[in-house]
Amino acid sequence: MNPETSTTSTTSTTSTTSTPTAASKVLRTTFPAAVPATGFVRATRELLAPHGFHAANSLPLIATCRDELAVTITARVQDAWGAGFNMAGLAGMFVLGRTGILAASGHAPVEDGVRRFVLVALPHIGIDAHGVIGNVERPGVPGVSHTCGALMALHDELRGDNAPTGDYPFLDVADPEQGMLRDRIPPFLPQGELPDLAGLTRIVRDVITADTHKVITVLREGSAQPAHVAVFTGIHINGPGGSEFVEPGQCYLDLGADQPQIDLVID
Repeated sequence: MNPETSTTSTTSTTSTTSTPTAASKVLRTTFPAAVPATGFVRATRELLAPHGFHAANSLPLIATCRDELAVTITARVQDAWGAGFNMAGLAGMFVLGRTGILAASGHAPVEDGVRRFVLVALPHIGIDAHGVIGNVERPGVPGVSHTCGALMALHDELRGDNAPTGDYPFLDVADPEQGMLRDRIPPFLPQGELPDLAGLTRIVRDVITADTHKVITVLREGSAQPAHVAVFTGIHINGPGGSEFVEPGQCYLDLGADQPQIDLVID
């Protein structure tokens, strides 16, 4: 998303020279575990193949930001896993609620008596050619553009100590998804200084990761068959020239309440 009036990017990395290595240096230092987006998506298939997951028997559940810059990675996931159920909200938050998750629970194919789901949940952030975190290049858009605009707007509100948090449930009828961010994120902030934009994005990633367990519970509640659910969280990074990376977060396979959770490591 793209609120051109946001000022958050001025508090992030401030390299003033655009070089081929400026963005890559910031990527390495700020997101040291990041891998190319193509490698991230390929790893989801390679890691799950030994567990019986393949495109014909699995339903991808995709929670990326609504931003058009998230379309490419969403398409990559669907190229790998087939048409996906749209879980997307601002900043990649799950906003479809219980009814939406219950709908998805019956859409996965059944093979060997099991439904399989591949849940990919990725908030995103930009790095421009100068290495400025939060800035991004959009074809045909003049001036500086930003991402994730929803998180930058929240960061600006929190930095100004005027975010209207805690005054209502997440449903603000005039701004429901941003209202959810205002309601859900502040309780997870550390005491003291406000994290920078990268730090705030990691907090959002962690909130989304915690919510994946709730999603799994509802998926199983709505399905007559056992549900095997693979989860891949992380941060989607939009770099210069359309480059894309993912810093993997928590990735795991949940085969059921009576089975140990299997960690899936992307490196």
